[in-house]
Parts: sequence; structure tokens; C-alpha cells
Amino acid sequence: MRYFLIFPFLLLTACAFTDITVDTADTSGSLHISGGENREIVLLVPYDDERNIQNRCGMKKNGYNMDTADVFCSTPPAQQLAEAVAEELRNAGFNVRTQGEASKASGVKIQGALLKFFVEPVIGFTTVSMETDISVHLIATSNNGLNAERTFFVKGVQSAMVATKSNFQGSVNNATAQIVKQIVTAIITLMNRYPELGQISPIDFKYYAYN
Repeated sequence: MRYFLIFPFLLLTACAFTDITVDTADTSGSLHISGGENREIVLLVPYDDERNIQNRCGMKKNGYNMDTADVFCSTPPAQQLAEAVAEELRNAGFNVRTQGEASKASGVKIQGALLKFFVEPVIGFTTVSMETDISVHLIATSNNGLNAERTFFVKGVQSAMVATKSNFQGSVNNATAQIVKQIVTAIITLMNRYPELGQISPIDFKYYAYN
């Protein structure tokens, strides 16, 4: 019994002192959602980076649960996540721009802030779980009255016997896919709730939505 408790501890400790870099790109593939109908969305890219820890994307630990090495992101996550959301909205049929202002009163402008992006191992008795926390806050507005905001949070988990780079990457992939899906689904739900939003022919209306 002692062997099974010590073995993952030794494996975790052995690889805990080397920095690694993870890819923040969403690799889950298209969500296959439609309904955009060429409606206008200005999704500002990148999101504002408001993370408390911005110099790294996570940490590695030894068997004593001590911070021993850094996990870096290959691309700034505030950039990568915003680009992934914009691409999925285009795939759904929306007319998406990533800079500037809406060209019509009903056009929707979405500003985002990345609040958290951090991956770390959580040590169990016989396994270790890589957990990635991502949180994003979005504000959607239009010139004719829309004002909606929402905070999203996900946790991506991948369990293994040892905290390898591929397991860290799997956890990040899991969380990234979740957050992109949540955000895209919420935006499309908002746009479908008020179908006049972003229409090519502006319509005089005023909606207020709070989440």
C-alpha cells in the first residue's frame, strides 16, 4: 500500500522543476451553431487582461504541494480566447469585426475582460489532477439601448498518475473549449432573444438586458 502512495509522489516530484509552455488555442473544432443571418457584432480583440497573475499561466508543484516551476502560455490568453469566440460567431453566420464601433444603431459591441487563466496540479492520494480555471467578463451594448453583462467561469480537469506536459495541455484544452462554447452560446442566445440586434436595416428599438 505504501508503494502506491509513494509512487505518484516520486513521479510528481521528479518532473516538477522544469518550466513548460501550453498552447491556448481552442482545439475542440467548430460548434456547428447557426443563426447569425449576417447580423453585425463588434467583438473587441483582445480582451482586457485583468488577471491577478499575468506573468505566467500556471504553476507546477512537487510532492509537498510547493510551487516549483512556471507554466507559460504560447499566446496571450486574452488574445487567443477572444479570437476563438470571434471565429465561432463568424462560423454561425454573424458579421463580426474585431475593432472599431458598430456601423448601425442596432449593431452590438462586446467588450471582454479576462479575469483568470491558471492551471495547476491538485495532488490526490494516488493520482494528480491538472485543473485549469478560466473566467471572462463580457459587456454587450448597442447605441439604441442594449446593456447586458455576464461573468463566465469554467474549470478544466485532467487526472493522471503524473503531471506531464501533455496532461497540463489536456486540462487547458478542456477549459478553453468549455469557455468558448459558453460565451458563444450566451451571445447567440442574447442575439436571438432580440432578433432586431445587428440587423442590416436598422430598426428603432430599445432593449435592456441584464444578467
